[in-house]
Amino acid sequence: MSFFFLHGILRRPVRFFRPAFFLAVLLAASCANELPIEPEVSEFSEAGIKLSVEAATFRPTVLGRSDTFALSIEYGDTVDMVLLLSLDDTSHFTVSPDSFTFSKKKKTLDVTLTYTPAGIDQADLGYLVLITHNPPDTLAGAVDTLGVDSLRLSGAGSGQFLDLELIFVRGGTFSMGIDSAAAFKDMDKRDQWGEHTVVLSDFFIGRYEVTNLQYYEFWTEVKPDHTPLDSSITGSWPQVALQQPNFPVVGVNWEDATAFCSWLSLRTGELYTLPTEAQWQYAASGGQNRQYPWSLVGDEPADTLDPGPLANTFKSGDGYTFTAPVDAFSAGASAFGPLNMAGNVWEWCLDWYDKDYYRADYETWIDPQGTQVPDNFVFKIVRGGSWFESVSQASCTNRAALSPENGELNTGFRVVRLP
Repeated sequence: MSFFFLHGILRRPVRFFRPAFFLAVLLAASCANELPIEPEVSEFSEAGIKLSVEAATFRPTVLGRSDTFALSIEYGDTVDMVLLLSLDDTSHFTVSPDSFTFSKKKKTLDVTLTYTPAGIDQADLGYLVLITHNPPDTLAGAVDTLGVDSLRLSGAGSGQFLDLELIFVRGGTFSMGIDSAAAFKDMDKRDQWGEHTVVLSDFFIGRYEVTNLQYYEFWTEVKPDHTPLDSSITGSWPQVALQQPNFPVVGVNWEDATAFCSWLSLRTGELYTLPTEAQWQYAASGGQNRQYPWSLVGDEPADTLDPGPLANTFKSGDGYTFTAPVDAFSAGASAFGPLNMAGNVWEWCLDWYDKDYYRADYETWIDPQGTQVPDNFVFKIVRGGSWFESVSQASCTNRAALSPENGELNTGFRVVRLP
């Protein structure tokens, strides 16, 4: 495992185009159940148009994710008319479509409003302004406005931890390790040599890697302890938690990850932990003999396999220079449902690393917890590869080790909850 420091390029969001005739109304207020906004007197009735609601209130939404609201607009038989929709706040709200020419074929226009919060526990308020006008006879003709109305908008960013989604994994029996002379001779696979049958109990595992925002909630209660590394790649903590809330937290060591699990256990009353190496591989492979989460059972792609849109690995053309959002690459998900178990970031496991562990003489391997030999309590297991390694390092079976005190910029984690 390795990493390097580069200067990243920040991409600024494209601003929404505002029509010249629109006068923006900027509103700011504290959190409230009801918007302190008086709606304009509707002139839509004169234009033969009717709104289904007077206000759109979005669900409390975690940073990095969005909520949508479906709006229905009904109209009569008038056809020579154009509807324009404009937002006074385009940093939080978007609308699609933003214009519409009426037709006799359809009496209802369905509009989708989207809200994306930028702060936690902060109310975002605004207007969707709807203007109807007759199309001008010529390009130089004046616009004849027929009706104006507005729709009140409100949303709030959520500081709740309810966004941590878990997948139930039914326990079972599967095979770990490789039983072949070729594997023993391959230095990269020698620690995988020694095929053995493992029996696992049921467990829950995170659909996604733990995000910057989720870790930020933990960090705000324990700071300055367990602070992730800063770098030119990841940015400065905690700013990066709000700038890239839906990206995996990186630069955290094994002790940081286990402290997060302990905090989550106390907060929820459930037992959270890091996955054991066996749980991790079982979830990544779908409990079958898969080389990669997306592979066919028994399929063994070449090391030069280009995963394309299936995983975030080095020089794979996946569209990301460093980490990717935790919900990217859904096509490369495990058969059980977790995403990014190949690539993106190495993931901490609970076990100590022992290169000879698979050859241990156990009668049964039931819910194994890793080596119990104190001499091997030096490195912890990490699995899954990262944005900095080739796809061959991201296989379901590849084992790697890292000192538990080290936090690297291509290493994160996901959680397991025990029933």
